[in-house]
Amino acid sequence: MLIKKGIHRLQGIPLPADEVDEHLAPYVRHDADHLAINKILDEHHVVVLAGSEGSGRFTTALDVLHTRAGANIRQVRREPGERFAIEGLREYDTGWILDLRGEQPLPALGRQLAQDTPQLASTGSYLVVLCHPKAWKASGSGAAHLTRHLSKPDPQAVLRRRLDQAAFPITTARWLGEPVITDGIAHCTPARVVTWAEAIIAAERLRRRRHPASPAQDEAAFRDMVLEVAHAAQNWHDELLAWHTENTNSDYRNYLLAAAVLEGATAETVYTASAELARALEEDPIPRPGQQGLGVIALTHTANADLGPDGIIRFRHPGYAQAVVDYFLADRPHLLGAFTRWTAAQTSGLDSDLAAPLAERVSQWALNYTARKRTTRLLRALAEQWAQTMPGPACNLLVAAALDPAVGQRARNAYRRWTTDDADKLPASLKVVLAQACQQLATVYPTSMLGRLADLAATPGNVKVTNAVSEALTALWQESGQRRTIQRQLTQWAKDDNEARCAAAHVTFAYLAHLTTPNGPALLADKDVDIPWLTDMWRGALTTAQRSPVLSQAFSAWMDAVLTIPDLHPIIWQVFLDAVHRPTDAHYSARRFLTMQHLLFAWAPATQAHDPSASGDLRDQLLTELRAADPAAPPEPDATTAP
Repeated sequence: MLIKKGIHRLQGIPLPADEVDEHLAPYVRHDADHLAINKILDEHHVVVLAGSEGSGRFTTALDVLHTRAGANIRQVRREPGERFAIEGLREYDTGWILDLRGEQPLPALGRQLAQDTPQLASTGSYLVVLCHPKAWKASGSGAAHLTRHLSKPDPQAVLRRRLDQAAFPITTARWLGEPVITDGIAHCTPARVVTWAEAIIAAERLRRRRHPASPAQDEAAFRDMVLEVAHAAQNWHDELLAWHTENTNSDYRNYLLAAAVLEGATAETVYTASAELARALEEDPIPRPGQQGLGVIALTHTANADLGPDGIIRFRHPGYAQAVVDYFLADRPHLLGAFTRWTAAQTSGLDSDLAAPLAERVSQWALNYTARKRTTRLLRALAEQWAQTMPGPACNLLVAAALDPAVGQRARNAYRRWTTDDADKLPASLKVVLAQACQQLATVYPTSMLGRLADLAATPGNVKVTNAVSEALTALWQESGQRRTIQRQLTQWAKDDNEARCAAAHVTFAYLAHLTTPNGPALLADKDVDIPWLTDMWRGALTTAQRSPVLSQAFSAWMDAVLTIPDLHPIIWQVFLDAVHRPTDAHYSARRFLTMQHLLFAWAPATQAHDPSASGDLRDQLLTELRAADPAAPPEPDATTAP
């Protein structure tokens, strides 16, 4: 669902009202900002919101535009780094958001915005640009009058707003009366304050679960919970450091990590998984014959968790499971590969009700790690492992990473590196998944993702990768907005000196040629059909894709159309004749003729018994005309000359 929302947002589709409401639910308006922003929009219809990560730029934009454009709010559709021009925003009465949070705008953007604002005013629309202050400093010259550097709303107001929206009643005033809480959030960005609020909500939920019959809480117990929230907001770092210093036994650590990864699983599952984790980390699990060593009750207690009557392990502290995994990833970077292999094995081996949530949690860990460490190592390792056994979650991970505001640019750059510099080291299974991810991403980043598909198409000798690229482009072709772009891309690939990429272009064309409609081949049903392009692509396919089964299927579909749709007969006939030999060619291609001959006899075998006259006659007629087009063929005898 999050991926779908992200793609729709980047496609420039109007944001659904419920999605806008969801974003604005925890938003606290800063009055000075609100007045200043609206004043700029009243005068210029364009405002630039400069703020650091987590400062609320996107929600502030939604809040301002929601009052001006109602439900007609869109994000500008563009490739990162692509030149932006206000003249492209032609819709009337629209609230536009230009999201530059993850990139460095072009140097002249400020002057350009200042110059072009009258064009936007003429449509009754508004534009809000989101940018980091440092990036805008280098690009915003000439647009100081359009810029608002966001102030920080009252942290306590943000906390109160989020707690009031919890699914159960929380005594907000009691929490805001604690100096540990108010001091902790005093200098936080709005996003960081929300993290504190989520920790409070999680702590309250845990308390209700553990003490369902005791809604009241004494002062000492509440103070303990306050400290828990402070630790959770700081990711339990100090407590986990103390725990690992005290518990040096690898058996304890593996059990803790397994319980954290498999949060919500049974003790038996965690117990077995911890032994598998030890082996994955090249340790010998401690044998436990009889009653030697700690059992699951003691191990669970040592891990700061409880074993419920249902056999499920649940941690006692909010956010503790996430913190355990984060601590391990930071503490043992050399074990990253082994850990991801083990995690992938656990995910694929669980029941679906546990596997799906685990895959989502692990994906989020990978995104958090990528943002925090500014490296795609975990993303690559996890995608490689999942691509072999769980291609669906692997594809979702790559798509989510590319769409994420915090790591998207880094992830997309990594995909380019994987498909070029690292192409020889990239497993075929990951290339297939990456092609599927690029298919989804090409709807919002057409130029860069079609480029990644082109790089993957250059993979020599792997049918699965070639087919994955072809299927991705075929699916994109059926979205009419992508057709001209894909046509240009296939034309470039077909002329490429790289044989694998050239063959991929023609195999992809065969997939497209195989698509049919009630009115015949889909390529001929296109109102903007380009006959010379179709001829060129068939011509290349007869040479480089002659062994592809889909080429034979596509050819049969076109010949069937010749039989059943008379209006298409002359077009298809001429395309095939020119694909094998054009009158302007200096010589005849034996390879193209032989391929065409094989395709014809596959479509209409010489021995077929059913209605040989229709298809057989067409087959023989086309072969006769192809032979006659051979410049080396002897001239036909004059019918008027006596023998």
